[in-house]
Amino acid sequence: MMQAPPPTSLNGSGLIRAFSVFADSAGAQGASSPRYFAERLGNLIDLPASIALAAAHGNLATTTSEGGAGTGAAFSGASASEEFLGARTAMMQSIVDSFAPAASASRSSFPRVSAATVAKEAASYAHYRLFYLAQQKALSRRVDGLRASIRAALAAHSNRLAGLAALDETLDETLSAPAQRLFAEVPRLLGQRFELLYQRHRETTAGQAGEDDPLRWGAAGGWLEQFAAEMRAVLLAELDTRLQPLIGLLEALDEEVERN
Repeated sequence: MMQAPPPTSLNGSGLIRAFSVFADSAGAQGASSPRYFAERLGNLIDLPASIALAAAHGNLATTTSEGGAGTGAAFSGASASEEFLGARTAMMQSIVDSFAPAASASRSSFPRVSAATVAKEAASYAHYRLFYLAQQKALSRRVDGLRASIRAALAAHSNRLAGLAALDETLDETLSAPAQRLFAEVPRLLGQRFELLYQRHRETTAGQAGEDDPLRWGAAGGWLEQFAAEMRAVLLAELDTRLQPLIGLLEALDEEVERN
């Protein structure tokens, strides 16, 4: 089994940086460009961090720190952190495994070129788009469940953190639609990258003797293998971006545990 790499920065910079690089390499401009997407994603990430959570810490600091319902005073933030770390590791490993050459063929595994694959099929982005959409759906479901579990841990610890958990839920509902619209653009932008790499490959191999064998595309050094590596990096960076709000909740829980 392939090993998951260390997590990238949890401030969203990994996803922003990836598409900024794509924009630089493609020279794309305008509202549909990767750079414009990166700027919008950065603004969305900054919003809860700079406004809502800061206000939460300030406003909720005046409330009582009495234990909330349930396990309250006996609760330790360690269990929530352990649950988060375990879930993050599992999700990262699942992503890495889905790109492994030996992964079984399914919508949850990166489409691989075989001896039976015709060039037209391998050069179509449609299969790779469906794979990425399936990965996004799985990540969204697992992250949402983990976030709800961490909110419950906060609510069980103190009234102050219960208020923060409620505010986070409201914030999540408010930002859910714009966030999903942005994440929906990721497969489209990856499609632009796919077409660019394939175009460069065709320009490089134009006029060369012999057949352009699709098997070589997915081999080490091939353009399709490069795309697979880039898509995997983007998916891992998207996971980190989705997990960022959970990090803020855990930090608030740790501060409360240390205070008491």
